[in-house]
Amino acid sequence: MDACTVILDELGLKKVPHWTTLQKFSKRADMRRLERLLLACLDEARLRVLQLAVDSTGFSPTSASTYYVRAFEVRKDRPGRPRRGFLMRRYVKQTMAAEMKRQLIVAVSFCMGPANDSPEFAKVLEKVRLARQKVKIVMADKGYDAEKNHQYVREVLGARTMIPLRAAGRPGVKVWGRYRRKQKREFDEREYHQRAKIETIHSVEKRRMGDHLLAKGVSQQRKELVLRAFAYNIGRLETFFLLLLRVSTQPPDRILYVRPGQRIPWSLAASLFTNWITARDLFNTPILIS
Repeated sequence: MDACTVILDELGLKKVPHWTTLQKFSKRADMRRLERLLLACLDEARLRVLQLAVDSTGFSPTSASTYYVRAFEVRKDRPGRPRRGFLMRRYVKQTMAAEMKRQLIVAVSFCMGPANDSPEFAKVLEKVRLARQKVKIVMADKGYDAEKNHQYVREVLGARTMIPLRAAGRPGVKVWGRYRRKQKREFDEREYHQRAKIETIHSVEKRRMGDHLLAKGVSQQRKELVLRAFAYNIGRLETFFLLLLRVSTQPPDRILYVRPGQRIPWSLAASLFTNWITARDLFNTPILIS
């Protein structure tokens, strides 16, 4: 790092930081402030009405394979010969509330899995309320079908739910609950299919950043996942105030210009931002962002 003077000049650093700088920052960072970064992305995306989907996924607390973390359990409380079984593997379970129109992560909550999905439903949506934006609809799978979840969305958020009911199609099964019966009448299969976009968000996040965590402590693992979600949102954002791009393989008069507030494909924006030095030095491409 001491020999990479070009990188130090680009970052505006006079000396090389200590190798634990990022770890110390993460340890001192306030979890609530980190979660506000996700809500700030909504302002950047200029969303007035939110169409949310809630789902959960798991992250391995170690990079070791399942073969090496498998352990035996000796059951000594039963009479006879001790029986050997397999311990159930624990993992960090992340419940996510994502906006389906822009596919941005709005809020996250955590617990240790395996665990039931339903208790985390209201917790993650309570964090969405801090954005103080109108919520139009909340979609989720059958794991979140509970009367209290339907009641929370309709009475607290003032939105509609689109959650399929468990065992609703079986003959002779009665649907209990006022809001669950209302959901059965208003359920729209076509509108519910928009929920599949949150599965895409899980897939993109894990393919780009991995499905295991590097942090060891519980609090550090949760902060790592929040920062991962924020990094994903940065890649999804499409708005730049000003972009001036000139490609060396094209004539000098051919310039791609994007006015302030105008949108460009997020993949192009993320590629230009992450390859700033490469584009400038190798391809003689001046990039101005203000």
